[in-house]
Amino acid sequence: GHAAESALLESRILYPRRKEKCLQFFYRLNGTPQDKLVVWIKKDDGTGNVRRMEKLHTITGDGEHHWKLANIPFSVQNKFRYGFQGVRGDPAKSAVGIAIDDTSLTEANCPTNVWHIRNFTSLFNSTSKGDFIISPVCYSSEGYAFALQLYPHGRNSSPYMN
Repeated sequence: GHAAESALLESRILYPRRKEKCLQFFYRLNGTPQDKLVVWIKKDDGTGNVRRMEKLHTITGDGEHHWKLANIPFSVQNKFRYGFQGVRGDPAKSAVGIAIDDTSLTEANCPTNVWHIRNFTSLFNSTSKGDFIISPVCYSSEGYAFALQLYPHGRNSSPYMN
């Protein structure tokens, strides 16, 4: 393909019950920083047709070739579609492309904190009962700061084995 070529994947027409929405999905960009994944919404244009487009979010390649989680909040009250547009950057360097998986649309606010633990199997194999890791600092909607401790094998006081 050529630079700036694109493909579009759209949902069916959806009929909302609530205004607030959260579009969640995993994505992986295996190309260059010029590759883009653009998330669109098509709204009812007032005539009953779903064709008024609005860009929600753009994700660009960052050189990290692993799965990431996206949480995209938006508001809509009339029927709509959401869509993913993949845009090819440098064709000499972006041979693998863009992948999307586990797409979910909820009529609720998006989570404000997500702790993604990479290579959990390695972490699990390199720790023992009582060992823990600490999350990055998270903030509640009221502004309180907190962190979480994760014990992959449980606390020392836990009666559970293996």
